[in-house]
Amino acid sequence: MFESYSLFLSALYVVQGLLGLFEQRLYTDTQRARAPLLSRVHLLSSIAITVVGVASAFWVRLSGLPTIWYPTILSCGLFVQIVVQGRMYRAMGVSHSPVIDRVSARLH
Repeated sequence: MFESYSLFLSALYVVQGLLGLFEQRLYTDTQRARAPLLSRVHLLSSIAITVVGVASAFWVRLSGLPTIWYPTILSCGLFVQIVVQGRMYRAMGVSHSPVIDRVSARLH
């Protein structure tokens, strides 16, 4: 059960990382200028989250759980990414992800 949950969290890592990378392309230069450090940290953390998600899925699938605490550690990593993203939104003055606007425009 913990392995399945860890694989699920690994998949969330990949999705969160890829959405973060896609989101970076949608910000304007003005928005990035409002929070240059947080924008870079978000970009780097999105790359790291994606890589960790893929590596974690392979690790758990091939070798099993390294420790029973592994799902908790993965959950903390997602929390860090969410905190960075929230602070970046506040610093840029946006209320939500530009990905939501893009998806909403395509659906309507």
